[in-house]
Amino acid sequence: MFISIGENMIVGFIGFGEVSSVLSNILSKNGIRTVTVVKGRSNKTQELAVKSDVQILDSYETLIKGSDIVISANSPANALKVAEKYADLMEDNIYIDLNNISPDTTIKIADLFEKDHPVIEEESKHSIFSNTDEPDLRNPFVDGAIIGKVSSEPSLILFSGSKAEDLAILNNYGLNVIIVSKIPGDVSTLKTLRSLYTKGVSAVLMETFEVAKSLDLESQLFEILSMTEGEDFELKARSRINNSYKNYRRKAEEMDEILNFLINVFPNKNFIMTKASSQKFHLVKK
Repeated sequence: MFISIGENMIVGFIGFGEVSSVLSNILSKNGIRTVTVVKGRSNKTQELAVKSDVQILDSYETLIKGSDIVISANSPANALKVAEKYADLMEDNIYIDLNNISPDTTIKIADLFEKDHPVIEEESKHSIFSNTDEPDLRNPFVDGAIIGKVSSEPSLILFSGSKAEDLAILNNYGLNVIIVSKIPGDVSTLKTLRSLYTKGVSAVLMETFEVAKSLDLESQLFEILSMTEGEDFELKARSRINNSYKNYRRKAEEMDEILNFLINVFPNKNFIMTKASSQKFHLVKK
């Protein structure tokens, strides 16, 4: 395995929002060195990095060439652009995409990291393994997804890709990792299906309680729904609603990714509920 063990392992983050901050702090507390770049980023991002345990570097080129694992945690709209910019810098390290992107976008990113396999001449095939410097020709791209709230330690993280199994080592350093398969796109497909459901529920909740609030029946509605949905329904529902309003722009981007994927795969289906959920997030005004 190429990955350095223990305190020698370095994990670099491209993008340093809540996801990167939480993961960086978990890994740092468990002996892993984490690095990022904040030059040119927002004041909020810079302040978050300063408050975290992450080391701040001057350039992404240094980050990528010096990290065993590179994690992209930006936004669905920027995921492909970031990968296009830095794919050529990757060597024997691993590139993880943790953005909520569609399987179609995932495959486009995976293709950027594909390396050509050299043709081995007949006369050299018996001695090829004597060269200990032979590169690992597996695609270094790994499809990743965080299931649930990233702030809920330890978050469940799913991985798929030809190097995904190498990442099981992260279970030793505070993360909760499950390897789904060796095929990039499997995790993003599962993530898309999950988002299709959870964001649809969020959209319905938002609209239901907007109407209830305008009729001054919000508390009563929570009360009667809790009778059938469970005692903790109000707490969970309010948390979901607040999160939806707070992150509506990102959720709108994610719904665009989901719709594009579904329409490409099933061009003859009419995804009524998904389109409605997408429109709900796009129309939020805060």
